[in-house]
Amino acid sequence: MLTIGFIGAGNMAQAMMQGWSGNPEVQLTVYSPHSGKQVAQKLGITAKDSAMEVWLASDLVVLATPADGLEATAKELQPAILMKPSVIVASVLGGISLAQLHQALGEQLIITRTLPNVNVGVKYGYTALAFDADTDPDVKGAVAALFLEFGRTDELPEEQFGAVSAVAGSGPAFVAAFTEALKQAAMKNGITEEIAARLAEQTVAGTARHMIQAKKTPLTLANEVMTPGGSTAAGYDVLQKGDLNQLVLDTIAATMAKNAEFE
Repeated sequence: MLTIGFIGAGNMAQAMMQGWSGNPEVQLTVYSPHSGKQVAQKLGITAKDSAMEVWLASDLVVLATPADGLEATAKELQPAILMKPSVIVASVLGGISLAQLHQALGEQLIITRTLPNVNVGVKYGYTALAFDADTDPDVKGAVAALFLEFGRTDELPEEQFGAVSAVAGSGPAFVAAFTEALKQAAMKNGITEEIAARLAEQTVAGTARHMIQAKKTPLTLANEVMTPGGSTAAGYDVLQKGDLNQLVLDTIAATMAKNAEFE
């Protein structure tokens, strides 16, 4: 039985807990001073009374506090780290590098920097992983296998995390906004709100699943749907004339710029 402990119980931590729930080989525990016990009760996992207790009970600890709480958390954990230095750390702290994590927690620890998105809660998420250069390949494989339960995962250099955060981390909000636009367009053309919502949601979800399961690129699928000179092509031309690619590029750039303000 592998015990995964969470220090922090915010939205992303809860999504990860949901993603790992149901795995008979994984036991989950959590500490958060404000919401840990409520989250534990809601998800049917174990709550601890301190970060130190979580550390001592765990094989892998997910650091999911606010980024500016790292120093205080590290100070609280130091006695536990001395007693049990074998714990692997998976950090979801935005903008906090591996070097900063080691400086706070200790150079001897095995630490991975992780960037999951909210879809991990339904096991259809994306997670980027970054490891120290000297991390044992078997450890990398074991950590990656855990995160693969959430959906897709890639090992990437830390310098790419800003772009991944904007595309995969913030992306669900942008896709949801496009889905809402499809819903509103359906309603404007006489479809009830309930049906319009189902129509838009299923279209977006089904298209993503189609691309993944059939291993088709977005453009391949788009071209399969369109008949030259047909109605889909007419609508697609409107998207292109509106420079959809540039709009998305500007959206990602604005997201990355705001993220950089917090680093």
